[in-house]
Amino acid sequence: MEKKIKIGRWTITDNGIETTKDNNAPVEFSISEIWSVIKKGDNYVYELPVYLCSKGWISNLDLLDFNSAFLVCQEIFENKKPKDFPKVSWSETLKRQYKRFSYSLDINSFEGRKQYEYEKEYRANLTIEEKFELCKVDLNRDYSKEPEVFGDGNSRKN
Repeated sequence: MEKKIKIGRWTITDNGIETTKDNNAPVEFSISEIWSVIKKGDNYVYELPVYLCSKGWISNLDLLDFNSAFLVCQEIFENKKPKDFPKVSWSETLKRQYKRFSYSLDINSFEGRKQYEYEKEYRANLTIEEKFELCKVDLNRDYSKEPEVFGDGNSRKN
């Protein structure tokens, strides 16, 4: 029988970590993916926690839960760790996740929901001309700091 450990929306199984998206699509990460790393500058970072930061269906809370599940999974599957595994910087991995946290609008937080509702209400009252103005692109503006909305119906709520 398969053993399972549940942390937030994540389940650690005999095969790795899994969850389900809001559209009921299963997402599974194998044990080999748990041990995958990438070189960023002078450091190696864990690939999976950084990769998940780009997924809109995962909230900030989901990422925190994933980090816990990830570390527990690594402890459980320590014997599956590759022999020539490099020294990996967990703090650099977390720094890369924090960049995502800083510029995201997490609808599973009180502030994120409040801001999201405010923006929906604001946009609903705009005229066509005002909406057109909002669509213009300013080539001198740094758009990389625009908030994005993350999380789906399966995300853990506060």
